[in-house]
Amino acid sequence: MDLGEAVEAIKSRLSLKEVVSRYVVLKPAGRGRWKGLCPFHQEKTPSFYVDEEKGLFHCFGCKAGGDLIAFVERLEGLDFLGAVERLAEEAGLEITQKGKPQGKRELLDVLKLAQAYFLEGLRASKEAQAYLASRGLSQESIARFGLGYAPPAADGLLTFLAQRGIPPEEGARAGVLSEREGRFHDRLRHRITFPIKDRLGRIVAFTGRALGDETPKYLNTPETPLFRKREVLFAYPEAKEALRRGRAIVVEGLFDAIALHQMGFSETVAVLGSGLSEEQAALLKAQEVREVYLAFDADEAGQKATLQSLNLELAKKFLFYAVRLPAKDPGELLLLPDGPALFQKALEEALPEVDFRFQEAAKGLDLNRPEHRRKVLLALAPRMLSPEPFDPVAERLKALVVERLGLSARELADFLRSLKRGSPPPSPPPKTEPKNRVLLLELDVIALLLSLPPERFGEGVRRVADQVWPPEGSLLAEFLELAQKEPRRDYLRQVLSRKEAGGILLEKLLLVRSPEDPRFGERLEKTLARLREAYFLERRQKLKEALRQNPADLELLKEIHELDQAIEAERRIYRGLG
Repeated sequence: MDLGEAVEAIKSRLSLKEVVSRYVVLKPAGRGRWKGLCPFHQEKTPSFYVDEEKGLFHCFGCKAGGDLIAFVERLEGLDFLGAVERLAEEAGLEITQKGKPQGKRELLDVLKLAQAYFLEGLRASKEAQAYLASRGLSQESIARFGLGYAPPAADGLLTFLAQRGIPPEEGARAGVLSEREGRFHDRLRHRITFPIKDRLGRIVAFTGRALGDETPKYLNTPETPLFRKREVLFAYPEAKEALRRGRAIVVEGLFDAIALHQMGFSETVAVLGSGLSEEQAALLKAQEVREVYLAFDADEAGQKATLQSLNLELAKKFLFYAVRLPAKDPGELLLLPDGPALFQKALEEALPEVDFRFQEAAKGLDLNRPEHRRKVLLALAPRMLSPEPFDPVAERLKALVVERLGLSARELADFLRSLKRGSPPPSPPPKTEPKNRVLLLELDVIALLLSLPPERFGEGVRRVADQVWPPEGSLLAEFLELAQKEPRRDYLRQVLSRKEAGGILLEKLLLVRSPEDPRFGERLEKTLARLREAYFLERRQKLKEALRQNPADLELLKEIHELDQAIEAERRIYRGLG
């Protein structure tokens, strides 16, 4: 099945409403329509709509919109091909692409085989089983998170893959084998293995924890086309459902994440580096997380990681809390009978972001000394100088600084203003979508055509092409040319949704009436008349400008007169249609 056939088959097998419902709570909003809070921006009043009959979603707030493929692309951070492959796998379809080089699909298969090898290794190793038991992990947790064991042999996985037709070069590309002086060997040996999964739940890498004195204690397989450390969160697929309740607990250790899940805190995820990255924060945002509890280690590195996480650009979308752990790390609590209660108490006593920032800035300083108070101000100034007019964290932080440092609000404002004078100018506002009349009318025509059933679509395109003569380079001219070469509505919608005016088109598609409406034909005729009028008016304006340069040109005068008559004729058409 080629890509085009796969897209059509996916849409026939998978319900847009059911897929969206995994991420958004949808409520009925009319026949065949549902609405909910947009997963792509923060809002309190639902402006996100799904129309299953048309196979479209659209947010009237942030203008995000498209079909099933576009939804998965946007929410999962995939490209078009990645979204199609992800949905094809769910729909039980196999995509064949001629001439496609070996890529991500093959690497995923290698990693699945490596996982089978590690699971077998754990079943055969009493030592590895005893170690996991000593950490307090249940058999259910071990199975749920897919923990395994890499035996000490240097060629165990190498042989296992070779027996299944996988060359060592592929094992190295997947990160589970390494090469030295032309010889391949297992990258992870005598280690507990943790499969690292992407947002779709596919294994993309492994982390190995040494059972002996090997260094480093924790070893990740290298980054590959499938795996970027900053783009994944350990336990994210297992935590998704709980995260949608609005809270995330973020820890540093993989054992810590599993331990907290086992203790009932199923909204826990773990970073694979020091602190949360922008990409990882975006994963939490995609699940509508509002509160983030950072439970990093209590040492200096852990506190530094907490501050790094708070300074992310996307951090302003969350309410952050810093958890003061009652033990060195959450994993140790699993061995205590009252571990869950102790962690729950730590969550309840967690410091809000504002208090944590002030505490860290003031650590080791004497606030009675003016130079120390200035150090605190300089440390906190970047967060207080928020470009957003209504930033609750910045405002609370200012109030706390005024209270703790004995300043007046006026003195703090003057200090911040003096710093701001040396700051770079704000970035320009984002480019807005064009909204001129001709373009909007062209989009109306395109939306009406795309709403036609497949058997009427080609006829509709030919009708418009015969009755309207769009200027070269216009959106409608491009659409009509594409539609006559490739008359597939899904393909055309996909192409146009990526245009600058794509958001407006999707909005119009969602609002356009059904072709079964008795007045649909009248609506199309009326829109075509208005569009022809708009083209004539544009042409007339250009001729009048030319006439100013050459007032004696009779041919220009004649053409303007003819255009005036044509404009009036079009107006009679759409006025006569009511």
